[in-house]
Amino acid sequence: MRRAWCSGSHSAGRFCCCFGTLAVGRPGFIGSFSASLQGTGAGMITSAILMSLSSLVGKRIVARRLIASLQLRGDERVLDVGCGRGLLLLEAARVLPRGRAVGIDLWSTRDQSGNASAATLANAVALGIEARVDIDTGDMRSLPYADASFDAIVSSLAIHNLPSAADRTQAVREIARVLAPGGRIALLDFRQTDRYADTLRECGLNDVRRSWPSLLMFPPVRVVRALRQ
Repeated sequence: MRRAWCSGSHSAGRFCCCFGTLAVGRPGFIGSFSASLQGTGAGMITSAILMSLSSLVGKRIVARRLIASLQLRGDERVLDVGCGRGLLLLEAARVLPRGRAVGIDLWSTRDQSGNASAATLANAVALGIEARVDIDTGDMRSLPYADASFDAIVSSLAIHNLPSAADRTQAVREIARVLAPGGRIALLDFRQTDRYADTLRECGLNDVRRSWPSLLMFPPVRVVRALRQ
């Protein structure tokens, strides 16, 4: 009876019968599919939690440590390339009572929502350090500064956004160009950092080092440091 009914022409009856056979005859498929959905959901929730912790806590710790590693005296000129809302820029300005912190960006909202020079300046004003901060608009592949203009140069999660390896190499070369003798570089990113290090060596910088991944940010990040003697 069941076989004859399934082979009949009644479309609704055929669908119901076949669906019933699938549910009863292949319980492993349904269970595996459900487990897969649960695993995907758990992974998404975990990623969201890690990204939230990174945004609220981890990135600020990393920023303070990165700026501290530059061993600034307080009277230097520091450049933040791709400064965005000013994570590194404002941390640098905080420890430069007699210096200047300069941030440059193209202010693209594709990679960071609400990215605008006015927002960065507002953050500086909120911290009471706007007098130490300059904000420029420009392309990191062609920095509008003279050679050896800065005592320290930093960047956070910006260079990887460039569309090609050639673009990223050009940006790192520009960073090396505007670094003064005795100056230090610290580039934070979560990918391509091995190439940043190679490019800095090709530019003649010294003591080029790439850190172990830091789990304080998500995805985990590395810092490439270098010195111009």
